[in-house]
Amino acid sequence: MWLIEFVDGHLHGVSLPLQTTFSLMGNKEVRRDNQLSVPEYLPSDTELVFKIEDQAWFVKGFRRGDKLKKLVANRVYSFKGLSFFLYQEGERSPKLRRFGFRQYQPVVAFTLLLNVALAATALAFFYNQQQTLIAGYLNMLGSGFIKDGKLNVFDEAALQALPDYWQDNLRLVESNQYLRLTQLDIELVSSLTGKSLESQLVSKASRDEVQVNTYEEENQIMLLFGEYGLTFSKVGDNWFVSDRVKAEQLLKSAGLGSLTANLKTKLDQTEVISSREFPYSIFYSTTSGGYIYDQQGRYWEGSTVPSLGVIQSITRDKVVFKNTHKTRVYLIQP
Repeated sequence: MWLIEFVDGHLHGVSLPLQTTFSLMGNKEVRRDNQLSVPEYLPSDTELVFKIEDQAWFVKGFRRGDKLKKLVANRVYSFKGLSFFLYQEGERSPKLRRFGFRQYQPVVAFTLLLNVALAATALAFFYNQQQTLIAGYLNMLGSGFIKDGKLNVFDEAALQALPDYWQDNLRLVESNQYLRLTQLDIELVSSLTGKSLESQLVSKASRDEVQVNTYEEENQIMLLFGEYGLTFSKVGDNWFVSDRVKAEQLLKSAGLGSLTANLKTKLDQTEVISSREFPYSIFYSTTSGGYIYDQQGRYWEGSTVPSLGVIQSITRDKVVFKNTHKTRVYLIQP
């Protein structure tokens, strides 16, 4: 014998035997013995008709178009709030756990979504709080730089005020004898003209060193020559002086003896020609003499060179020109 049992509402626990057909309807007027009126669940025009075919139970009214739905023993079904299951006598074993999960599924889903929303809100709050803390810590430190996986800072008081897990990743720079930068990019300029100065960056163990050529050696030589009344000029690496012997003595006494090889005698009324003014190549031979040349031609001793004058001599280290009453010299760089 097959039975139908209801599992919720005021019909909870009620079991009824099933005949070959059985009906649940919303209409209050019951016309047959195999009909049960449940108007508190079903509308008046709704009817569920149960019937057995080939030892299997089917119900009509669950689906649209009066299609039959096959029922499985002990599986709990719900229709418009009415829940029930079918079973054979002596084989009652309803799957209430699955029914309970399905029944409370909206509550479970809502609870899950609520927990996810709360977790996301908590994470967002924690993230914003951490961002605020980090910004405050960095503002407290003021400035610093990262090297070898450590953040190097200069303010000891700010360092001590930070949490221990921050201090583990910080290194205090205690030296106060060097300039401290607020930016990594710097530009060296002349305080007088504002023009950029040539420099070289050298990395040291505890600092970076910026090397700038201040021409101290040249300034020392000019001060030395001027103090002793020597007239001088500098072309390239060479110093042209009015008294070479005296200049050599001065350089040696000042510890600059290595520069005496760059001393040359300065000729009166002699003008030195710069490389920009001398667009020529030079050929020199001890046997056949020398000449200067360009794409236009060659100029030997005695030839007149435009803008420079008449070639007086061509030697290994210079070319001498005579232009009216002025002597001009081009020094051949080794």
